[in-house]
Formats: sequence, structure tokens, C-alpha cells
Amino acid sequence: MKYLWLMLCILCVGAASAQAQETKSPVYYNASWSPDGSKILFESNRDGKLAVYTIQADGNGLRKLTSGEVNDEQPCWSADGRRIAFASMRDGHLQLYIMDADGSHQRRLTNAKDIDYTPAFSPKGDEVAFNSRAEAASVVHDIYAVRTDGTGRKRLTNQSANDMSPVYSPNGKKILFVRSVIIKRYYNEMSKPERERMKQSEEVFVMNKDGSKVKNLTNNSARDCCAYWSSDGKTIYFLSEREGSPNIYAMNADGSKVRKVADGSIVSNPVVSRDGKYFVYTKKARGQWGVYVYDIAGKEERLLISD
Repeated sequence: MKYLWLMLCILCVGAASAQAQETKSPVYYNASWSPDGSKILFESNRDGKLAVYTIQADGNGLRKLTSGEVNDEQPCWSADGRRIAFASMRDGHLQLYIMDADGSHQRRLTNAKDIDYTPAFSPKGDEVAFNSRAEAASVVHDIYAVRTDGTGRKRLTNQSANDMSPVYSPNGKKILFVRSVIIKRYYNEMSKPERERMKQSEEVFVMNKDGSKVKNLTNNSARDCCAYWSSDGKTIYFLSEREGSPNIYAMNADGSKVRKVADGSIVSNPVVSRDGKYFVYTKKARGQWGVYVYDIAGKEERLLISD
């Protein structure tokens, strides 16, 4: 799985943009449900550069929210569905922005010398967790948080490893994330043993929202990544290669009772709906990228949009 597995769990944030620019056919990334389940948010370069879109859950009502003059990517909803945070190069440097859910009132959230990306709203909507790293590839990815007025920027992890893809728990008390070894060079410059070590080191972790009490939830020789909470906070869904190929698993919030819930050859790092009945995700199938919805109980996949 070259696509989102590498983009979200191994490589730096620039991988998605680079791949989008190099791919002739449109690509689709980072699909997620609106809190009320009526819409799906995603990014695509269907009109040129990466831009943020929404579409109704039945596949109608496609709407482009950002101009796409530069790459706008990694969108996420606020818990009330009224705002969207995203990363953009519009000021020449990858930083975070916030807009209303209809695309209006776009404003810059972060203004740092480092690269800021992968935003995630806190449940109250008063804070955004995100990744940041210096321009140099030898510097690790750390997790930060900032208030939605742009103040109070703080680092939550300590640069001991690559800590990626933060997601607040539904009660706002914890942050789920994926940890891997430090990337000392660009991925394509690594030796094969280094690549394998990096791949196999990815595990799902959780910590308090202030960065304290870090706990490893998965611990095995296979890659575990792309983790999301259920709406009640009792279940965590994640992608793992523990059976030799990628599959989707669920576990209790404390890491217990791990079970497979979807075939990873069909479903690619999904985000679960609020009612827990569906996954939404993007993937490349038969040479085309698209946004898909998967009925978990019925084990049925539906293509929502593609080009």
C-alpha cells in the first residue's frame, strides 16, 4: 500500500503534495465524516492543485471550499461541524488555517518558522493539536497544540521519536497518536534494513492532553498506525500488518481485546462514522483514486466519488 500508509504513518507531510503533483489522474486523500454524518470532507487535486472539498454522504452536492491556487490539504472538522482546519502553502510555508464549514472566513492559525500540519480539533473546539517539524529532514516530528485564536502554542512530545497524527479523545482528556523511530535521513536515502526497522517500529500510543502519561497501546513486530477513536471513546480503530498484510483492527481504549474488523486489501486507513456503522476512506483501485464508504456490518464497499 504505497498511498496513505506511507503518507500518514511513515513519510513527512510533503509526500501527499509531491505525489499529487506527480500523478496525472486526480488523487483523493484524508476523507472524514462531518459530526452529523451528512457530509464527507476530503482533499483532491481534481481541479489542479490539492484543494478541500465536501460531498454529501449519498454522493451528491460536491462543493469546493478552497481555491486550490496552492496546495490546501489535511482538512478536519470541528466537533460541532461549524469549522474546518487544514494545512496550506498559501503563504509560501506550510502552516495551519481555519475556515467556516462553508469555506468562508479563512484565516491563518499558526505562524511559525517550522512546518505545521495534520491538524485535529479538540472536542470543545478551543484547541487544535498538530504535527510540527523543522525544514531539515533530520529533525523529528513532534506533537503540538495551539488555541484556536492562535495563542498558547505548546509542544506536547519530547523529540525522542517521531510522534505523528494526533487525535483527541471524544472527552478531550487524551490524545491518540502513532510513534516510530527517528528518521535520520529521507526515506529514499535509507538502507533497506533502516527502512524495515522504521516500518516495524510504528505503534499506537495515547497520552494525556498535556503530554503526560504516555502509554503504548500496541506493541508487536508489525506496523500499527492510522488510529482513530469511536465517538464514545471506548474503541480505537487502527491499521496493522500483524497478519502479514494490512487489515483494519479495533481495540478497547486501554489496548485490550484487539480484533480484526475489515480486510485491509479493501479498506484503507478509514475514519469511522459517529454511529459506528461505516468507514470512510480514500484509495487507488483499478488505476483510479476515489472516496469510498464501507458498511462495517454488511461488509459492503461503495464508491462515493472518483474521476
